[in-house]
Amino acid sequence: MAGAPTGGTGTEQAAPKSSGMTWMFIFLFMMVIMFSGNTRQILGDAIGVVLNPVIGFHGTNPIWSIFVGTVIIVSISQSIRHFMTNWIKLAKSQAYMKAFNKEISEARKSQNQQRLQKLMELQKDMMSKQMEIQGMTMKPTIFTMVLFIAFITWIYTFVTVTAVDRIAIPWNPEYVLEVGSLFSGGVLFIYILFTIPLSQMVVNIWKYITFTRRLKVLDAEEAMGDLTI
Repeated sequence: MAGAPTGGTGTEQAAPKSSGMTWMFIFLFMMVIMFSGNTRQILGDAIGVVLNPVIGFHGTNPIWSIFVGTVIIVSISQSIRHFMTNWIKLAKSQAYMKAFNKEISEARKSQNQQRLQKLMELQKDMMSKQMEIQGMTMKPTIFTMVLFIAFITWIYTFVTVTAVDRIAIPWNPEYVLEVGSLFSGGVLFIYILFTIPLSQMVVNIWKYITFTRRLKVLDAEEAMGDLTI
């Protein structure tokens, strides 16, 4: 009986480490794909079989191809992130962590050693909660990273065969789409420029829809409770 808690604790500690190593391995594997020229070319050509006829526009307007592709990828990836994330649980955990850190800070400032000692004893539980938050945010990131790498490899191969190699952007009327390496020519920067506002838009739309439905359910439950009383 005495050995049971110790064994359980070891398992709980091993699980986050094992999970963290798995995510790290997947991340490194994707980075190898991204920075390997031959692998990137093969993956980009394969994805181009689907995307070129749909949003390639025969290579005559690459900026619109990148924009439309970004809208599709961002919409899919942010939808995955939204449905894989428990936003209410995440908000509660973050608020709990913030309050805990504030308590430690105040205990140290006031030099309340008794209070500080009790808080330090609770720190192991807080580390467990922090690992849970990291895991909650990491899982959807892996899926969105896969989509991101797939799309970037397509952009890399698509730009090499476009009929137009110059585009007009606000800060440069004749911007050259160079393709010497994966990040050359600022194509990735253009993608990120599109991604930032689109990501926020999609996330906020999903949150509005989800939380509005949740509030309606809570209002209905409250109304039914009032009728029961």
